[in-house]
Amino acid sequence: MSKRKPAGMSPATYLRIVLLMAVVVGALLWLSRRSWVLPSSGKAGAVREARVSEPRRRSDGMEPRPPATADAERSNCVPRLALPACAGRDFVIENEAGRYALCYDTACRQAAWVAYLLTRADVHAREAKRKNAFRSDPEVVGRGWPTAVDRDYAGSGYDRGHLLPSADRVGSQAANNATFLLSNISPQLPALNRGVWKRLEEQVRAWAGRYDSLYVVTGGVLRPDLPRMKERVAIPGQFYKAVLVRIGGAYHAVAFLVPNDADVVSDFMTYAVPVDRAEEAAGLDFFAALPDSIERAVESRIDRRIWR
Repeated sequence: MSKRKPAGMSPATYLRIVLLMAVVVGALLWLSRRSWVLPSSGKAGAVREARVSEPRRRSDGMEPRPPATADAERSNCVPRLALPACAGRDFVIENEAGRYALCYDTACRQAAWVAYLLTRADVHAREAKRKNAFRSDPEVVGRGWPTAVDRDYAGSGYDRGHLLPSADRVGSQAANNATFLLSNISPQLPALNRGVWKRLEEQVRAWAGRYDSLYVVTGGVLRPDLPRMKERVAIPGQFYKAVLVRIGGAYHAVAFLVPNDADVVSDFMTYAVPVDRAEEAAGLDFFAALPDSIERAVESRIDRRIWR
């Protein structure tokens, strides 16, 4: 049975009322559906739209530091620091396999400095075996600069002394192999390489195990007038090693200036100096990225309670 329109209502008026009711019902249905999909707060909506940006890779070979968090600030992790200068014809090599950077001195045929981060995980790793596969750095060869070769050391009376130690990179075979590139090697007398320098390297690893992370800059003190092995590779008269750590938000640093001498003593703390002294000898600024006020305080003295 068909419906009848109310008495006294024109067909046009009845049609308008029906259309209006249809619009109202449709609007109510739409609002009802939206109430199920809208987040309960503006923050929930923001989470869906959030994007995490990738950190930019630094040109100095060190990985970018992650955003600061409460846990990160409580840790002893040393921030990624800008590298020392590399002037003239010298150039920086970033060795990704070995996780270090160095400045190759084209005249002395070795690194002017090697910089790297040493962590507790590095010193606890036991994955690699030392293979003693010394070889020229392909980066130096590829650029066409003179390079040390393994036979330079044969019969010279000098050891092939690591700057970044082999034992600091045993987390993978590739990392350990990278320490045997001759750009990371410098002529050291056996009394130094097998004695106090070896003990200093062991102590640096012990500090990394204790404090979690260290930033290390090391190398020979290079000058144009140094004697040379077979008139090729310069023989430094001194070696330096500078170490920086952050403990509870405060920075501490120490450096060592060790003579490349047959009469070198066995106690490496004999050669401990403020970082300023080692920088003056090497002609470098090791930790230039630190704020000036912190750098001055850290580099001018040694807190021997930390370095024991």
